Amino acid sequence: MMTNPLRVLLIEDNHDDVVLVRQTLRDAAPHDFEIESETRLEDGLRLLRERHFDVVLLDLTLPDSYGIETYDRLHAQSDVPVVVLSGNTNDEVALQALEHGAQDYLVKGTVSGELLVRMLRYSITRHRLMSDLQESEQRFRVLSEQLPALLWTTDRELRFTSSRGRGLPSKQTTPDQIVGQTVATFLGTKTPNASLVALHQRALEGESQSAPFDSDGRWFHAHVEPMKNAVGDIIGTIGVAVDITNEYKLRRDVEAAHRIQQHLLPSREPKIRGFEIAGGCYPAEHCSGDFFDYIPMSRGRLAIVLADVSGHGFGPAILAATIRSYLRTAAVLGNQVHEMLALGNRLLVNDGDTNPFASAFTVSLDTSTRSIQFSSAGHPGYLLRKDGSVAKLETPCVPIGVREDEVFPLSRPIALDRGDILLIASDGVFETRRADKEFFGLDRAVAVVHKYRSHPPAEIVDHLYRAACKFAGTSHLDDDLTAVIVKAVTRKQQSADDTVTWG
Repeated sequence: MMTNPLRVLLIEDNHDDVVLVRQTLRDAAPHDFEIESETRLEDGLRLLRERHFDVVLLDLTLPDSYGIETYDRLHAQSDVPVVVLSGNTNDEVALQALEHGAQDYLVKGTVSGELLVRMLRYSITRHRLMSDLQESEQRFRVLSEQLPALLWTTDRELRFTSSRGRGLPSKQTTPDQIVGQTVATFLGTKTPNASLVALHQRALEGESQSAPFDSDGRWFHAHVEPMKNAVGDIIGTIGVAVDITNEYKLRRDVEAAHRIQQHLLPSREPKIRGFEIAGGCYPAEHCSGDFFDYIPMSRGRLAIVLADVSGHGFGPAILAATIRSYLRTAAVLGNQVHEMLALGNRLLVNDGDTNPFASAFTVSLDTSTRSIQFSSAGHPGYLLRKDGSVAKLETPCVPIGVREDEVFPLSRPIALDRGDILLIASDGVFETRRADKEFFGLDRAVAVVHKYRSHPPAEIVDHLYRAACKFAGTSHLDDDLTAVIVKAVTRKQQSADDTVTWG
């Protein structure tokens, strides 16, 4: 497979050195590099503004620039990785350029072709990885600032050494203003053994600590860990306080919990060109560990999420609300549903010490091609073609919240024909059991969808729930049941700004 050659800009005023570099690269990798050269820095900067280059080979001694100033001028106007050309083996200026950000340096006439090729490729790769890392750190910073949480570290004197996220509502300080204060001073307590101060003191003794606390009518859950250096010595603490006011109120009032969770579910179905969509969530108790959501994405696409937390009731409902919040926040930073899963998973894995997890299925609908792309975390979807065939859609991944470094692949685009139906459902659909312990199962669920495939999606979801209840011989199931139906329909002529609407 042929790849485009890497573009190298050589800024060197010695004709013999230019010829040598060209010949060395040509002999070592005849088709891998495309080289252009200039003898003056200003001419090289002009080329960098006009064209794309992957790497710059830079002599620091040029007719219009000399020494470290040569590198600094180029670096100030371009972010292309730079390899310095050095005139001798003891060039302090070349080493200084490395301190200023150059990727590497070579001594003229002493580098073999194979080494030069490796050096250029390594410099390009390292520069790209550093750029990706900086972008990831920026995304994490933005994400942490959006979460309803405060993250911090302290030294052994319990003075804040860093702070990120949202502060307490009663404390009119920014995260930067917290640094330097003691925990007791920040909390405004004169009692050494106050609950939060005591948490930090026990963490200094090596114990992980968690406890709720309130501040001006709001409730928070704090978790504090001992922070250790490379040899295992405790050098301070690291903590997080999450605003759990809503969750605290949910525990006190079951009916309020039910209303809040119903509010978290989509109140209206999206109108999207080429598709008809409906979902329903039927909790076994007042609260459900299942949820589904519709999230508009870029380029006229719509993401659909269905997640299933094990169990039902208050605990799973609170976790479901947390996961929904994480995934919605992650969707702001990711362009595809698998990126949304990865970011949401990372947040969940690092959320306290309870090791929560949930299976999830995500799919994006593309209005321009009437196609779908999916990514799943231990949860499948099912594509029911109009000819009666059924395809199971899943990627081999564990649920979110299990492994921080889990990779969630994105499927290829799958085109849908008019009449095709996508069924996404929680385990409560397939694992509904009757008195003889037989499961409702996939085949019965598919049969219900096929039977009512000409009906609107909302009616198909309702029929699916009624069929499961009838099978179990009850009017109310013992497990949460959630389902989303997506039908591929005739494309309607709509304006560009009417691709996704609500209501």
